[in-house]
Amino acid sequence: MLILAGCGGSSEPKAHYQPVVGAGFSFAAPAGWRIDHAVGRTSASSDSQLVQVATFPLVHPYTDSLFGAVEHELALRMKAVAQQTGGVLEGTRVVSAGGIRSHVYDMKVGDHVDAYTFVLRGDREYQLLCRRRSSASDAFCKHLITSFAAA
Repeated sequence: MLILAGCGGSSEPKAHYQPVVGAGFSFAAPAGWRIDHAVGRTSASSDSQLVQVATFPLVHPYTDSLFGAVEHELALRMKAVAQQTGGVLEGTRVVSAGGIRSHVYDMKVGDHVDAYTFVLRGDREYQLLCRRRSSASDAFCKHLITSFAAA
């Protein structure tokens, strides 16, 4: 009987998420976070931590064949953001957000890390932003990316 008492799961608590719907997209945010809707963006926050999706029109339609070409433009944009915020660009990577190959830029600003994910589709840019304390887990940032869906 003692052997069976240890089976059945982890002692680590499971994270709970709430669905968030914006204009033309959806994502999941940690349960209990305050949801805010504004023109062109939807966010969820708790204290200084934030998950947000903002949308912008693209001048020219995007196709996946442009993936490499936009990398240089995004890198320049992120260098400018780092300069404006006093942040330091810590790294880049490629992820799949809503089934779309996307660029991510991690920036350290003070005691926070801001992860910017650029999801480009057709004539829209979806900019996913996750702000977390440097000492906090990045689980909710990863969940923002994996739960994102463009309509």
